Amino acid sequence: MTRKTHSTANSPNRRRAGRPKDADKRDAVLAAAVRLFFQHGFDGVSVEAVAREAHVSKVTVYGHFGDKESLFREAISRETAQMRRSISQLPEDAEGLRSTLIGIGMGMMRFLMRPEVLAVERVIAVQGQQHPELVQAFFEAGPWAVCNWLCQQLEALQRQGLLVMPDILSASDQLVGMWQGMLIKELRMGIRPVPDEEALHAHVSAAVDTFLRAYGAQSAARK
Repeated sequence: MTRKTHSTANSPNRRRAGRPKDADKRDAVLAAAVRLFFQHGFDGVSVEAVAREAHVSKVTVYGHFGDKESLFREAISRETAQMRRSISQLPEDAEGLRSTLIGIGMGMMRFLMRPEVLAVERVIAVQGQQHPELVQAFFEAGPWAVCNWLCQQLEALQRQGLLVMPDILSASDQLVGMWQGMLIKELRMGIRPVPDEEALHAHVSAAVDTFLRAYGAQSAARK
């Protein structure tokens, strides 16, 4: 179910033992790229600026990533991968299903509500007209990657007999759509404050309850 897409301990400046030097440099470049792209957008960041921020040469940046678009794609992918890793493991029974889906939704929404993520989406909306390939790269590394991952989790839950979904991709889209609702649009436009944890939890939980009434195995058995 995938979317088709064309140092020593006391010296932080020294690389960690057993870790290749090039890997440390690559991580430094990616971390710098995330900070700069999320703050200034694609057009507002040069490879030279990333190299300065990472304390490496331009040659090193090009050697690892080839060009700025590939660097941008990797930076977005790095952030979404961290978000996915922060989400709990899948449940083994129906009792843990609701809390697991709420945990996934909370992790996704916390990520989407980060000021720098909202900022880069605003920039993409504007700069995408001049750089359509940038929009493609953003979706492949960001939203599509997350939705593909969510489809895999839902498919696994269906194999466990916890969910019954005729179309997993459609069900995934519906769940993400309910989580985001008007909230993300309003936050992106700056006309609504970021909700606190209690309000966010209530919002995400309501979406999960609606989803489980439609696709939960226990609900399906009663139909």
